[in-house]
Amino acid sequence: MLDVLSLFTEERPAWTVEMLIAELNTTRATTYRYVKSLYDAGFLAPSAGSSYVLGPRFIQVDRQIQQTDPLLRAALPEIARDSSPLIGAKVVSSFYGDQVLSVHVEKLDQDIRLIMERGQPFPLLFGSPSKIILAYLPPYQMKNFYQSNEQEIRRRQLGESWADFRNVMRQLRKEGVCVGGHIERSVIGVAAPIFHAKGSVSSSLCYVRRKEICTDADIAALGDMVKATAARISLTLQSSNPEQNGKSNGMPAPKMPG
Repeated sequence: MLDVLSLFTEERPAWTVEMLIAELNTTRATTYRYVKSLYDAGFLAPSAGSSYVLGPRFIQVDRQIQQTDPLLRAALPEIARDSSPLIGAKVVSSFYGDQVLSVHVEKLDQDIRLIMERGQPFPLLFGSPSKIILAYLPPYQMKNFYQSNEQEIRRRQLGESWADFRNVMRQLRKEGVCVGGHIERSVIGVAAPIFHAKGSVSSSLCYVRRKEICTDADIAALGDMVKATAARISLTLQSSNPEQNGKSNGMPAPKMPG
């Protein structure tokens, strides 16, 4: 039944039952049962031409996530403390499966242009918020990722071999931040990792500045700020469940498929 919801995209936001039957190759009775269950739960809503769109339940769920998500509860008060005019935008991202998802985007510089929005996913090789998470993955996950993305890693000049790639990631860990503008060429993003448990990366914090006004000194200052704030967020997450001695705060360690 969840396969039905995955069909609703920005490109195809509305589906009729007939369209769902053709796409899912399910029987009419099964498809109607799925649609009725999702409609009754508020996950689908009727629209024009006997079609359905995503329903109001998603709005309720999104609000609940924003109010209760441990990462956001830990991160938002901390990033609010950083009021430097150097920061054009603040982006909190989380690692899910084989991609990184923007979960909070706060735009401070009204002239800055961002494609990063809340709910926007990015591959692990795109942008500093993603790559800093990649750099802190456990060795076996990092190697699996390399083996599955070897050609793309070479194309992006991140290493001609596993040893080269590992060294690039090691250097990122040594620096503690990733500086980049791979997604949006008009901005510079400086990202630091967030750890939900000691040694377990789950998220990142990125401070963004327009490239046209960004200096090397600005990048260094942003790096210091984002590292310090990400460290405070990590500490809050790890101390939120003292019974676990910092090993877990109720958040499962993210893993890539396979």
